Parts: sequence; structure tokens; C-alpha cells
Amino acid sequence: MYFFDTHAHVQRSRSGRCTNVAELFLRARKAGIRAILAPAVDRADWDELVEMTAPRGVCLYVAYGLHPYFVLKITVSRARDLVEELRLRVLNAGSEMRAIGECGLDFLRATSSESRAHQVEVFRAQLELARHTGLPLSIHCVKAHGPLVELLRERPTPASVMHAFSGSAEIARELVGAGHYISFAGNLCVQGARRVVEAARAVPDERLLLETDTPDQTPPARRPAANEPAFIVDIAARLAELRGASIEEIATLTLDNGRRVFSVEAPFALHDFDDRDHDVTSE
Repeated sequence: MYFFDTHAHVQRSRSGRCTNVAELFLRARKAGIRAILAPAVDRADWDELVEMTAPRGVCLYVAYGLHPYFVLKITVSRARDLVEELRLRVLNAGSEMRAIGECGLDFLRATSSESRAHQVEVFRAQLELARHTGLPLSIHCVKAHGPLVELLRERPTPASVMHAFSGSAEIARELVGAGHYISFAGNLCVQGARRVVEAARAVPDERLLLETDTPDQTPPARRPAANEPAFIVDIAARLAELRGASIEEIATLTLDNGRRVFSVEAPFALHDFDDRDHDVTSE
């Protein structure tokens, strides 16, 4: 049983919330993680991600982008400079880069018309970059699903990922109908999370993804620990319960979907490492 954690800020686990990132990777491998996509949040992450490596048996992929939280901290002029730098970074990236993001809209944080327009401008620029390159986006959306859908309708957009989905089943169906993927995180495990539960039941198998959103959104049973990729088994188990499937079925289909949307082919040998023969603390 193997997993693809399609959204884990492993580079952010260093900031006091995980004392040993190397051990985080090893625990992930022991839990069955065979691939991780690590998205950037800000400019500093771009260089951090280039330097990161994972142990044998785990494939680490990256996404470069500008998160809507970060966008709110910078001026319009600075954002435009960074969008151009991002464009050059993406066009010259190596094979480890498989997406643009984390990017998107967050109208819970952006409350004024000016701040929302600022987020929209930067997100639209990243949409254009995705259209130019054909790369998928890893999209953050909170309290802005209507504007998001409209932006995605403006021009044909590569199949992308709605990360840590929190919208309704209706919005999920609309996004899937436009060719996008829906990824579920630890919020699915929260008691009383009715809307996201309905969405999790509505998404067809071929558009379903799993993620942890490390180090955030820790599943309730693992709190107060910071989240990490190894906890993906909790989310997979909850998703299996909701969909009347086995956890093995959920692992397989979400792994296959992750490989498809992020164009992950070889090297990705699932059986090149057997944790039964290795102690996770020995490396």
C-alpha cells in the first residue's frame, strides 16, 4: 500500500515544528509514502526546495509559486517583480518541478476590495504561466470559490489541483467537470465537517487526490503534533470510510491520479525499497 502526498510543505517543517526533517522523511517512507509534492509559499521557499533531498524510496517533487497569504504582505510593484522572477524560474527549472503553486485566493484574509484585487492579479499571472507551460497548478481557495471558478473559466487552463478542498459538493462537481482534481486533507477528519464530507463522496475516482498539507491541518487523532506526511494514512482511512472503499483502493487510485496530474513517470519504482528490511532510525 503506497501513497502520493500531493501537498506537503516539508521545507516549512524546519521552522520549529519538526526538529528533524530527515526523520520526517523516513517516517513517511515507513508509512508507505513513495512520492511527495512540496509547494512553495514565498520567494525564500524556491531556493530552499532546490536544496532539499529525500531518502531512497521517496520521490520528492516541487512546485514554485506565490501563496495568497504572502501576496498580501508585499506591494503590487514587488509582486509584479516576483511574478517575472517566477516565470524565469519555472521556465528554467529541472525535472523535479512538476507544478506551479501554491497559489490562489483567500478572501478570508483579504477583506478589502484592494487586497482582493491584488490577490487576483497575482493569481491570474500564475494562471497565465500555467497556460504557457502546460503545468498544473496547486490551488489554495478559501471563501473565494465563486471568483476562482470564474478565473478558471476565462481561458482554457491545464488540469490542476484544488488543494485541501473545503468547498461544497456542487463546486467540486463543477471543478471536476472543467477537468480539475480535488485533493482532501486533514479537515476531512474533523468531526462535523459536513460540507467537505459531502464533497469527498461526490468526486469521481479518477479525480481524487490525497495530501497532508504538512505542517498544518493535523488530523484530530494526531494532535497536538505538527502534521507530517506519515499521517496521510488517517486521511486515507477516513476517505475510504466515506466512499465505501478499502484503504488499499484509495491509496492505489490516488497514487495513480497523482502520477497522472503531475506527469510523474519513471523514475518512480514502487518496489525499489522494502521497509521491512530497514530500520527507519538507521539512516
